[in-house]
Amino acid sequence: MKFSVGDKVIVKHTKEEGKVVELINDQMVEVEVLNTRFPAFTDELEHPYLDWFTSKKMNARKRALSLDDFPAEHQVSAAEGAKMHSGMEPGFHMAFLPVYHFDAQEEELAKLKLYFINQTEYTLKLKYDCVTALGKEFSFGTTVYPYQHLYLHHIRFDLVNERLHFDFEIRGIGKEHEYKLLEHQLKIKPKQIFQKIQQIQEQNQPLFHWSIASDFPIIDTKELTKDLWVPKAKPANIYQFKKRPKLSTTVDLHIENLLDDYIGLGNFEKLSAQLQACEEAVLDAVHHQQPSIIIVHGVGSGKLKEEVHALLKRMKKEVRLFENKYSSKYGFGATEVFLRY
Repeated sequence: MKFSVGDKVIVKHTKEEGKVVELINDQMVEVEVLNTRFPAFTDELEHPYLDWFTSKKMNARKRALSLDDFPAEHQVSAAEGAKMHSGMEPGFHMAFLPVYHFDAQEEELAKLKLYFINQTEYTLKLKYDCVTALGKEFSFGTTVYPYQHLYLHHIRFDLVNERLHFDFEIRGIGKEHEYKLLEHQLKIKPKQIFQKIQQIQEQNQPLFHWSIASDFPIIDTKELTKDLWVPKAKPANIYQFKKRPKLSTTVDLHIENLLDDYIGLGNFEKLSAQLQACEEAVLDAVHHQQPSIIIVHGVGSGKLKEEVHALLKRMKKEVRLFENKYSSKYGFGATEVFLRY
């Protein structure tokens, strides 16, 4: 459906009346409703004339718009989705649409409207959590179709300063994709969000995207066991690790503390050795019924910490929870793991 600046429109899901104030691109326009402006996909809008003729409450007072009223968009065909997201890299993305409130002559950034974009040919099962330092803001689970843009929810803009992060569990649906699984935590610093908003304002763009992943990680299905509840065996020690004291409550993953001969190892081999040492330490601690263990991974580029946390998330039978908080001894370079019995 085509619209022009000044057209009166109705938001399909809320029946709110507004008008088009700016054309953004072929699929999006900016709409003003009750002094609030926000970007909207054209398939969220319709011309109001038929509704005017059929509605008996034409002059009734309209309720204030709430962005909670915007549900997930309908399924689109692969061709429509590919056109809508043209120019976007393949993979899974999160989109942020700033929503402004206009009071007299002042413009205030009030909210961020959040979308999940599936820029792939996969049909997905999505589990999503939005978490801040104040607690869990929103939790959501649904099916996402190929090339679908899915409205999640909105957040108050001031929450970007509350250690905001987004947790995704993305699973492929269908026999050929039954082992495809991605777990990812997206953390975005307030400064990065401010920079993105300034950038889209300068470029006159309605939203900005953040990439979650380009595809599922590669999984060797031969290693999957039919019984998921079989106790996990201790990994085969292909590396000759230095001996650790029994019942040690700390494991230091710096490579020089693990191996005597590490000079000829590449980065991938070093990381593999560090993750294996981490897994062995957790399993040993569980075997000796220790309440917790501290994994020292350092700060550095953050790659080792990211991989350690991904490993701990997979060890759901052994790990109850883990925390990476500041300590006087390690700073942010250590994670405490609390074990499950």
